[in-house]
Amino acid sequence: MSRNAKILLAAVMLIAAFTRFWHITATPPGLYPDEAMNGNNAVEAMAERHLKVFYPDNNGREGLFINIQSLFISAFGNEPWALRLPSAIFGTLTVLGLFFLAELLFRGVKTPHEKLAGMRPSEIIGLAAAFFTAASFWHINFSRIGFRAIMAPFFLTWGLYFFFRVYKNVGSANSQIFFAAVGGLLFGLGAHSYIAYRIAPLLLALPIWTGLKAYYSKAEEQSGRREGCFPCMVAFFFFFAFIAVLPLGIYFLKHPGDFLGRTSQISIFTETSPIELLAINTAKTIGMFWVYGDGNWRHNFAAAPELAPPVGIFFLLGIIFALKSFFLRGSFAKVPEKFNAAFLLLWLFLMLAPVVISSEHLPHALRAIIAIPPVMILTAFGLWVIIDKTAWWLKKQKNVYPDFSVQLDRIGKELAAGLFLLSILMTIHAGDRYLDRWANHPRTDDAFAGRDWRLTQYLRGLDANAEKYVLIEGERIDERIVTISAQSVLFGTGTFLPDARAAKKFTYLSPEELEARLTGPSAYSPEHAYIVSLKKDNIEFLDKLREKLPNIIATAPLDFIVLELRK
Repeated sequence: MSRNAKILLAAVMLIAAFTRFWHITATPPGLYPDEAMNGNNAVEAMAERHLKVFYPDNNGREGLFINIQSLFISAFGNEPWALRLPSAIFGTLTVLGLFFLAELLFRGVKTPHEKLAGMRPSEIIGLAAAFFTAASFWHINFSRIGFRAIMAPFFLTWGLYFFFRVYKNVGSANSQIFFAAVGGLLFGLGAHSYIAYRIAPLLLALPIWTGLKAYYSKAEEQSGRREGCFPCMVAFFFFFAFIAVLPLGIYFLKHPGDFLGRTSQISIFTETSPIELLAINTAKTIGMFWVYGDGNWRHNFAAAPELAPPVGIFFLLGIIFALKSFFLRGSFAKVPEKFNAAFLLLWLFLMLAPVVISSEHLPHALRAIIAIPPVMILTAFGLWVIIDKTAWWLKKQKNVYPDFSVQLDRIGKELAAGLFLLSILMTIHAGDRYLDRWANHPRTDDAFAGRDWRLTQYLRGLDANAEKYVLIEGERIDERIVTISAQSVLFGTGTFLPDARAAKKFTYLSPEELEARLTGPSAYSPEHAYIVSLKKDNIEFLDKLREKLPNIIATAPLDFIVLELRK
């Protein structure tokens, strides 16, 4: 790697780390119940000393991310940021992986310029892909939420990187074995990340086909370009991928309903007009990049396009240039540009397919998260073509008008400075948009159940000897409280486990159960108790309870009502 590329990569990684770790203890605000459910499952697994490969609660989730979260909870306690730190780590490392993958993919691509600004074209494309990801609101956001989906682009990016080191025959025969093993393990671990990842193996069909075709061709044999055994390395790759997937596969064989549980709930093929929905979903999914993005404030900022305007333009150009490259003459093996174009377009199509065939809340940035790598690499490719064509034009003009060489050099430097300034502005915009405008918006607080977390913090500060009644409405309550509305309070107060609830004097029950307990024929009269409602303060019920229990004191510490009961 060139010196300039190393310096710029370090700068990109600083941007990535800053935007993903800065103020992670406070941003996002609150704690969304799905995140809290992960935490509660992790707490339960640690208490039972049984980390699971799959957690069936909350529509079912692959267990790897929850098991990793358990380590952070053990170290830092039941805090939202402890659940989110693994996401920030995976997100930051994905940025690094995208540099290496994009650089490797475009290594050897023909261009009039061997180097620009002291860097190879492949290095420029890799840096651009990494930067666009580092400054992407889309990726920053999910790098700071305790959802397992952030692992999908990480495992796919790094798995493909090591696979392509084998495909491109990089390194010695011994190193090829190492790359195949590590790549297979990482690629296979992706199955433990997110349901959309299940389509990823199809992506390998193209490079495996072209690689095998080249390997067995006479031209390839005569050239002697390949020293290793490509079919052997592919088999080795899949062997280690199989080892990584095996525990999850065994679980699904024993519990087949969990494999298709969530998929069957949201599939368009369970609807009455799947073809019509497919057309609508396709339009919405395509439009999310440039026109109208995810409207969920937990996933996006005010339904804004998933790509900032400059990025969206370069992405569109990248698609156009890729389509043009795809129709170049020659085979995939002999024309790297043609192969890259086909692979990136296939990658994009496959990663968006799970979104298009879902019937719920489109456009959906979370389900499309696995498409971030190909989107950013195509965007980087679009930018590179513009840079390459501009540099070629300037060089041509210098040959035609040698007397204006100085002026043309100055134009080149000014364009480079403009590009650098654009990158700075994009970084500032990304930071301001996420860390200030989005983070402090009331809709964001609502999206992450900010009120419930403030209620949780209040409950954590109460007298340990006082009884705490938490009202849950409209949901089943049993010993193992898996009702989604209660998860934030259960996690934050450390009362998911029955023994912990008893020790901390927490009781979760319905309003009817509370009324019967405190006002019925065999009414219980606690020495000191607090009553809170997870529903946004059912005033009617609270007033009814106050009438029957005149010794109740009502207060509003923040944006919730608390009833305090003393004898």
